[in-house]
Amino acid sequence: MNSYYASLFVDVAPGLTIVSVALLAALPPYLLMHQSRHGRARSSIAYILGFFAGLAATALIVATYGARVPDATAMLSAGVLAAFFAPFGGMLRARLRRPPARRSSRGQALRA
Repeated sequence: MNSYYASLFVDVAPGLTIVSVALLAALPPYLLMHQSRHGRARSSIAYILGFFAGLAATALIVATYGARVPDATAMLSAGVLAAFFAPFGGMLRARLRRPPARRSSRGQALRA
């Protein structure tokens, strides 16, 4: 591999890791929060699923590309950072995409 392209890959690898892990970590919470409406522990289960999916994606990316990058610590820390924060984004996106609760005009008139 040419030294310019190898250097470019080393510089870009943590950013690619953040983006890919963030997308993979936000997907399970989004799907869980978007599909189900009720549940006591729904948000905590969604966050845990997203966090572990992000950690698994980080481990897979570091194991795959770690040999090409001289210092895999930057990729590992970027992946853990994305795995920690991205599930919140997935849950927020699912929460904002849901339709508002229906209210009947007759029920509002009786309560007022």
